[in-house]
Amino acid sequence: MSGEKKKVKLFRPVLALVIGLLIMLISFGTYMVHTTLEDVLEEEYGVPVVTHDQSSSQS
Repeated sequence: MSGEKKKVKLFRPVLALVIGLLIMLISFGTYMVHTTLEDVLEEEYGVPVVTHDQSSSQS
């Protein structure tokens, strides 16, 4: 028995969970880098949304 190697499970639920979370994190990061807030708001509301106004800061 000492000469036999134990079988190592290749699929473990914890490993699959970690890989899934890593993929979700990478996907979310690339989405946030390549998408602007104005694009998302315009897509949601259908009209351009004013996120800041230069005239109010000048007065």
